[in-house]
Amino acid sequence: FNAFCRWCGAFIPSISALPAADEHVALYIISIAKDYKSSSKIQLAIHSISWAHQLAGLKDPCESALVKLTKEGAIRETSKPVVKKEPITPDHLKLLVQRYKSNNLYNMRTLCMCLLGFAGFLRFSELANIRLMDVSFNDVCMKINIVKSKTDVYKEGHELCIARTHGDTCPVHTLEEYISLLGVEVNSSDYLFRSLTFCKNANVYKVRRDNRPLSYTRAREIVLHAFGEIGLDKSKFGIHSLRSGGATAAAAAGINDRLFKKHGRWRSEKAKDGYVRESIQEKLFVTQNLGI
Repeated sequence: FNAFCRWCGAFIPSISALPAADEHVALYIISIAKDYKSSSKIQLAIHSISWAHQLAGLKDPCESALVKLTKEGAIRETSKPVVKKEPITPDHLKLLVQRYKSNNLYNMRTLCMCLLGFAGFLRFSELANIRLMDVSFNDVCMKINIVKSKTDVYKEGHELCIARTHGDTCPVHTLEEYISLLGVEVNSSDYLFRSLTFCKNANVYKVRRDNRPLSYTRAREIVLHAFGEIGLDKSKFGIHSLRSGGATAAAAAGINDRLFKKHGRWRSEKAKDGYVRESIQEKLFVTQNLGI
């Protein structure tokens, strides 16, 4: 909204930003579209101007037909095709286990991040904010309390259950091994994934004392390096590839839609379906059954 105010003040005489006239907001949208060529910038401008007027108890110019039509046209002109990252597959995870499963804390941290992100359909923010006290184990599964989630605006929490698969890629067993290597209190408030430091004298990695979660930038570097180590093109993958990979594997296995949606903490069918990548066989299934 401050950017809109500066734009209004650049005219001589200056025009009013609050309340703003419909035609001035429409011109501002056109200006943003030409300068930034970004549909997200247009959306941000509209929401900020609307927010300021609602807060001041004034008529919202963004509700006018002129502004709505201008916004629609500008978004169509500036929209670009979304290039989504490729999903990770179970075969990729098997390669990661073969390369990274060891008594090395650094490698086990990488492996755990990948297996948990895949099995739990976890967003980075959910993965990074898991604390040791949020995790509990039993003979059948482990339960992770997701305290904060993108779709949980009221912080009601979500209990994520991940089964013991008893295979090499079992996320539960791998996490147990990783926690034992951490050497910290199991029920502490320490973050599960933290920065490590290398001790040259002992030739081992140890967890740092400061209790802070890994940053997105560092986590992305770690995960992409691991993907590169198993022969994947790092430019086609990201941290979100773990979430989309788990969702794609679940869809291919025919998991019930209600359980699928709940496990991934999606609020809508559209959001859920956006994560699933169909195989060529599934895409061909439609025309193969048309009777032609």
